[in-house]
Amino acid sequence: MRFRRVKRRARPWWLGCALSIVAGAAVAHAETVIPWDEAEKHVGEDVVVEGRVLGVRCSQLSCLLAFDPTLNRFTAVVQAANFKDLPPEKLEQLYSGKQVRVRGKVTQSERKPEIVVRSPADITLTAGERHRDRQERDARREQAEAEALERLATVLDRLADVTDRMAAAQDRMEAVLTQLEQREAAAAAAVQASQAPPAPASYGEPQPRPAYEALRTVKRGMSATDVQRLVGDPTSVESSGGGWTTWYYGYGRSITFDTRGRATALVGFPPP
Repeated sequence: MRFRRVKRRARPWWLGCALSIVAGAAVAHAETVIPWDEAEKHVGEDVVVEGRVLGVRCSQLSCLLAFDPTLNRFTAVVQAANFKDLPPEKLEQLYSGKQVRVRGKVTQSERKPEIVVRSPADITLTAGERHRDRQERDARREQAEAEALERLATVLDRLADVTDRMAAAQDRMEAVLTQLEQREAAAAAAVQASQAPPAPASYGEPQPRPAYEALRTVKRGMSATDVQRLVGDPTSVESSGGGWTTWYYGYGRSITFDTRGRATALVGFPPP
C-alpha cells in the first residue's frame, strides 16, 4: 500500500519533467526575428531578419536583395548556383518593395552583414504582405472581371443595335417587294386590257386585206424576196419536198413557191 501511494505521488512529477523538456525544445527551435538594421549585431547566429526589400541588383555571379538603398548594410544574397530555384528575373517581381523574412546564418562580407539564400524557403513574405498580395490579386481579378463584363455589355449593346438595323432593313425590303408586286400586277392588268381580242378563224376563206397592203399586189411568178418585201415574213414555212415550200400568213392566206423560188399558188390573196 505504501508503494502504491509513492507511485501515485510521483506521476505528476514525471509529467512535469516531460512537459518541461518539450517546452524547452520548442523554445530552442523558436525563430528569432530581428529587424534588418540590427543584423550586424547577430553575425554568426541563425536568425530571421525581417524588412522591406528596396531593390534587387543582379550580376552573373549573384543577386543582392537590398534592404538599404546604398547596399552598405544588410543584404540577402542569392548565388548563381541557386538561380535555378531563384531566377533573377523573378526576384524583382516577387520581392522588390515587399516586406519579407530571410532565414539563415548572418555572415559578414566586406564589413556588411548578409544571409545567403539557398532556396525559396529561406525568403518568404510576411503574413501581412501575403494578406496585401491576396487583396491586390483579388482587387485585380475583380477589376478584370468588371472590365470584361463592361466589354461584354458593350458588345451586346452593339449586337442589339445591329439587330435593330437589320430588322429595319428587312421591313424596308419587304415594303419595296410589296410595291414591286403591286406594280407588276398593275402592268399585267394594263397589258391584258390593251390587247385586242383575237380575230376569228377564217377557215381558208379570203379575208379583207390590211390597210398597209391596200396598194400592194402579190402575183404569181414573184420571187420569194419580192413577196417578203410586199407581205412580210410568214408566220410559218412548210417544205413539201422536191424543193417546193409553202408560206403561211394570217387569216388563212398562203403562198406556194416552186423549186426556183417563184410563187405558183396564192390562197387568200385578192387577184391583182
